[in-house]
Amino acid sequence: MKKLFLALVLVSTVCLSVFAQDSSNQKDGWSSLSYENIPILKVLEARDGYVVIYQKNKIGTGSTVIPKSWGTGTVENPKKLKFRKLQTGLTKPFMTIVKKEGEFHRVILTLPMNKNDSIWGSVRQIGEGLDKTNMDDVVL
Repeated sequence: MKKLFLALVLVSTVCLSVFAQDSSNQKDGWSSLSYENIPILKVLEARDGYVVIYQKNKIGTGSTVIPKSWGTGTVENPKKLKFRKLQTGLTKPFMTIVKKEGEFHRVILTLPMNKNDSIWGSVRQIGEGLDKTNMDDVVL
């Protein structure tokens, strides 16, 4: 009986050591994604992009340009812009800036999809900012 028990323990130890994962590369269970929600006051649409006027944390407003080209993506270069319909329970539109490992990943605009809504506006031309690659110009 002792020999059978000892053999079973030996086999289980060998199996566990063979199938064990290397835990040195595992993270502590936290996600590498972070986000920040920013209230939107106005979205002005142009031919090549959007000008988003947003509320700062303390006092004042800020604006940023989001190129329309961010809305299309490929496997190598995924989309950076996503629109999400504002649900009926939510009253104010907002912009979500998603960061992955501290670097800009995506911006999500949650607002009414009806362009007749007062949040939407238009502008003839956007002067600069259409060639940017991240949302570092958003200052709260």
